Amino acid sequence: MNFHALLPKLLTMIMSWLDAGNLRNRVYNLNDKLEIARLALEDMQRIDDPKLIRDLARRTLDQL
Repeated sequence: MNFHALLPKLLTMIMSWLDAGNLRNRVYNLNDKLEIARLALEDMQRIDDPKLIRDLARRTLDQL
């Protein structure tokens, strides 16, 4: 069996698997941050009395 051809393929497979796990974790972190930002903007829109900040929060939420 030719181990010189098998070793690079095995290394590539392991590195790809690790990179996919890292990317998945980064996506989960970004989704969590987006959810926190949405909640903060919704709270600003709900609590704030001046129309300017409430409208700005609503427009930002619409863009998200």
